[in-house]
Amino acid sequence: MSEPLQPPSPALLTALLEAERALGRLAEVVQDPARRRRLWADAARRESCAAARLDGVAVDPAEFLVATIGTDLVPTAGRGAAQSVRALWQGALFTQGVIAAPARHRENNRALPPSSGAAADAWRAVAELEAGPDDRFSFPSDDEDGDTAPVTDDAPPAWSLGWSEALWRCLQAEVSGRDPGRLAFSADREAEAATLLKRLDHAGDSPALLGGVGILAELLRPAPDLRIPGWAVPSARLMGALAVARCCRVPNVWLPMSVSLHADRTTAGLAARGREEGWRLWLADTVAETARRERERALSLDRKAEGWQQRVGAKRRNSRIPDLLELLFEEPALTVRRVQKRLGSTFRGAQLLVDELLENGILREATNRALDRVFIAVDLVP
Repeated sequence: MSEPLQPPSPALLTALLEAERALGRLAEVVQDPARRRRLWADAARRESCAAARLDGVAVDPAEFLVATIGTDLVPTAGRGAAQSVRALWQGALFTQGVIAAPARHRENNRALPPSSGAAADAWRAVAELEAGPDDRFSFPSDDEDGDTAPVTDDAPPAWSLGWSEALWRCLQAEVSGRDPGRLAFSADREAEAATLLKRLDHAGDSPALLGGVGILAELLRPAPDLRIPGWAVPSARLMGALAVARCCRVPNVWLPMSVSLHADRTTAGLAARGREEGWRLWLADTVAETARRERERALSLDRKAEGWQQRVGAKRRNSRIPDLLELLFEEPALTVRRVQKRLGSTFRGAQLLVDELLENGILREATNRALDRVFIAVDLVP
């Protein structure tokens, strides 16, 4: 349990007010579903790269994008790093609600006690208020064979113990080499996760952004001052991207806090080792800066879309180029067969679309292969 907190200082209150203003402006910008999909997909890629760098992984952004198609397409020398970033990317998509955690085999299914408290209750309350048509994007499997072993795919409530385990399984499925359907918390990890959730619930008892910063203070403290188990660090960073949104009732906001932590990691380390008030003040300032940066990034992606349209020029009415350009924001790495499958076109038609974007400098080839060539969007390399 963290040390008791004194009432927030005038400096912290001022920083919280500025952060709330920045969050409000960001929330207003991402009300548009198409803009939000672009930003969230982009943020998940940037967050995964930054989180990996915080752990000392030498990230090659282009190889990571290739790995989103398949890690076997990445050169052997960079495959391990690309796989680590891909795992974090999958975890980020899980926290955004874009993908489900790997389904568990029925024989491995067990009930986990749900967590309770402010963080879990806030998540559930907002989810109920926001219930409506599901306009989230998804990443369908490329497997042609749909036959799978019997599994369960029940989505546990967010900020619960089951959800924490699902996030951990989502990360482990990419790097452990084990059957993800059989992964489960050990007794020790379950106890550690439950303890962490209780601390987050306690921190989230404070109202609005004060609670959000309190949760961030628990989740994002850098090494060597970690207050959470080492195995939970990747999950904690991804949970941090959600903390402010849920405490402040702005579910359209997902802040890639690892990007800011990596960019200012020296100052973050100094703040974390100082007084608790100083650490929270740094986090409040960082929330404001991250929100401002994400707002500008959302508008920047709009400008990229307009610029791409200008590069390819006016097309005949039945052209699929606009559809492919929009797809790139969600999947900036692709193969011709992936384009064929996503757009429902012929292979020849997909090849012509890819060739046109290559000619206009929007795509470039990222692999030197005769088959299974991967192309990446130059402007979207994280």
